[in-house]
Amino acid sequence: MENLPLHTKIRRDGLVLFSDETVILCCKVRFPLISYEPSPCCNMLHVISLLILLLVAVRVAIVDAFSHASTLVPRISLDEYIPSPDVYINKPILIRDIATSSDIESLADQLMNILGDEEVQMQRKIKNDDGSRDTEIYDITLIEALDYMMDSRHDDAFFTFCEGLLPGNISDSSKLHDKFTAIREAPFPNQENWFDYFPEKIQPTDAIILAGQGATSTLHRDPFEWTGTSLCLEGIKIWRFILPPTDDGGVEVVDTALKSYRLDSIAWEDGVQLSAGWQSDLSLYDNIDDTFPSAFDLMVMEDEDNEQYQNIIQDAGTSISTLRPSSGTLDALHQISNTDEPLFVTAIQQPGDLLLIPAHCWHQTYGPVPSIAIASQRCGTNDAYNVINHILDITKYNKDTIPDILKSNSYDQEMGEEVVATLFETLDSKTTKQYKPPSHSNDFLEHLKSVKRRRDISLQFSSGFDVLYWPIIMGRGPIISIY
Repeated sequence: MENLPLHTKIRRDGLVLFSDETVILCCKVRFPLISYEPSPCCNMLHVISLLILLLVAVRVAIVDAFSHASTLVPRISLDEYIPSPDVYINKPILIRDIATSSDIESLADQLMNILGDEEVQMQRKIKNDDGSRDTEIYDITLIEALDYMMDSRHDDAFFTFCEGLLPGNISDSSKLHDKFTAIREAPFPNQENWFDYFPEKIQPTDAIILAGQGATSTLHRDPFEWTGTSLCLEGIKIWRFILPPTDDGGVEVVDTALKSYRLDSIAWEDGVQLSAGWQSDLSLYDNIDDTFPSAFDLMVMEDEDNEQYQNIIQDAGTSISTLRPSSGTLDALHQISNTDEPLFVTAIQQPGDLLLIPAHCWHQTYGPVPSIAIASQRCGTNDAYNVINHILDITKYNKDTIPDILKSNSYDQEMGEEVVATLFETLDSKTTKQYKPPSHSNDFLEHLKSVKRRRDISLQFSSGFDVLYWPIIMGRGPIISIY
């Protein structure tokens, strides 16, 4: 026991440690306060001091335990979600087992078989001794990038974020895209995705995301103000969300506190932008505890004691003592949060989980072990107002002159095609000469027809090997995602 790290000894002794880097307080949480009897050698001052320390410790323990439970994003079944989606509106939600484990593994296998030879950009982020980080970018194939994920570690992390391959020009990539589309659209039966009606050149595309141990996304909120989705194929992903205050200020309060800046996301031929996201240089995962297990150790633990494995991942996601935000981030979080609200909420995403990410939720991911995910987005009736106004704001269009259908605060089902067509016709007819979005030609009409045809395609999975032999080499693990 003498050589064990302090927090390990404390856990084995049934103690709780509270630290703010300057003060450390330890106490047993299972003590009978009522039966406490001071020894004769204790004077009253000692007794009072001890009681104060114990009460403070109990209060912190209770608060920590409460927030630990209350800040986890719900993980529910599809059957639980579909009857009451409004219960979860404007909140992140995990839909577990959106497809069977064999189907998910088969999809990951198909992904690499079909697109493994495609060239992608892999990023390597190295943390220096002074805390600064250097980023290197490599042009390699997708399957080569996957090999690098196995060598990733917390201070030398690899990840790949690749758009444009799903769907793409490669044979069978469209069929694979249709399978992913069917899965992520399952929570929205008989509902339109208005992005299907956007001109093909500017439709948001799926992103393939590979991440090694220690990889993080940027802290950001999404462009277009859409609903984002993430389907985890391999691994457990840790997500942290900063929810906008429900009182005055809303998400702008978060934007300001995080010192955010805008990033143009989609350009047309002449450089005109339709959308811009929000990003911050702060981090919810600035440092990790030195005693956090390696990816290999986690793999062994998952095999031998899955409950302990799950608990360690959950503790890391919900506690700021293991995965520590930077001091500037903590200051911003306290500025955003009310005293009775958590600083952030956490989602622990597992293979086969579909994560729904509402607009205006700042988020950042962390990968304890290598992983694969597919990120996408949708615009339904609940998103339409945000998306339309986002585009009008970015293009600096005079909203007083837009058609009445674009001024609505709410829309009904089956209005998507008409509203989107009106939006782009309006932009095309009123913008400057250098702004020339694709017109609604016969090609676009054919595209709309193909979208409708794709909805009728049945989802068929082929059998496949356990993807990439990960259960043998590394075990299942999480991914970093930008969405």
